[in-house]
Amino acid sequence: MEENVQAQTATVKKKKPLRRRLLLLFLILMCILLLLFIVRDIYDIGARRSIAGIGDPVQKPVSGEKFLSSWGFDVKLTYEYEYEIEGLVVHTRRYFGPFSMADAISPMDVALAWGKVAEKNTLIDFGWEHTKRALIVDADPADDYEIKLIGGMDYVISHCSNNHLIPASFRVSHDIKKIRRGDHVKLKGYLVSAYGSRFGNSYAWETSTVRDDHGKTGCEIIYVTDVQFLE
Repeated sequence: MEENVQAQTATVKKKKPLRRRLLLLFLILMCILLLLFIVRDIYDIGARRSIAGIGDPVQKPVSGEKFLSSWGFDVKLTYEYEYEIEGLVVHTRRYFGPFSMADAISPMDVALAWGKVAEKNTLIDFGWEHTKRALIVDADPADDYEIKLIGGMDYVISHCSNNHLIPASFRVSHDIKKIRRGDHVKLKGYLVSAYGSRFGNSYAWETSTVRDDHGKTGCEIIYVTDVQFLE
């Protein structure tokens, strides 16, 4: 009888440490998720500069699909155009985690400028800034005359873009995370629209396919297959 009591006591003692370990693991996981939520947005890094002679992006009609999964999202990317864009990085913003389909598949927004906008970027204070998945141009009123000389705000809008980057591979993901403000880069890949689902909910994220639009639907979503850093 005494031996049975001792065996039961030992079993109880074994269960307690296991429960404590599971509770500790759960608390650690919650802390990690909370930290991801707090620091999910990392803003601009780098230096302001100008570059002359950068041409317009190039896009060609294409068809195709790509399927991927991230943070529980099952996503279909629909190719809209084959796409190549060279530009001066004027602002960046990084994103993390499982809180939206966009954040789960696209770890970084990179704002690019070309033409006279890239050439005059140090002369003119365009006031580049990212909000949540959008690029803001808040030019200094003192630069109104200089902006008129290059064609006004219509020209500015058509010679810059906010690009949601979806890496096609681990190598590309690593390269994307190295992009900084002031870099001269060329991105190759596809303009894509993303359609996904998770926990019975459906999501759609559609790309812009023209350079002169702006607002909520004015950003390009690029499935990036190659990143080149240019001098």
